Amino acid sequence: MVESFPNLNEEYVEETSWQEGDDTGSHTVYGDVFTPYLTGCIEENKQIELVQAFEYVEKILELEDEYAVDVVTFSVLESIAYLFKEKRGLYNLLGVKTKESIKEFL
Repeated sequence: MVESFPNLNEEYVEETSWQEGDDTGSHTVYGDVFTPYLTGCIEENKQIELVQAFEYVEKILELEDEYAVDVVTFSVLESIAYLFKEKRGLYNLLGVKTKESIKEFL
């Protein structure tokens, strides 16, 4: 995640330093670092960042790795689904797999 979003490095270090370092669970890291970042981008309508973030989510889902899909679906998409009800245009930024995954929460 930090490779794709170096701007989140400080938050990542802060979140993992008091836990298990790089062994901190993915649900925790994505739920406490990536999701708040994505929520902020949505609320502030940062289009460039949103495109980048949703492309990243789509790539993870395309891996079809069960654990990675579970992390993104439940620690990210489920947490931001309520924002799609308020900002309908967001749905157009999603890739095919992301649309499939978030449907169950809308």
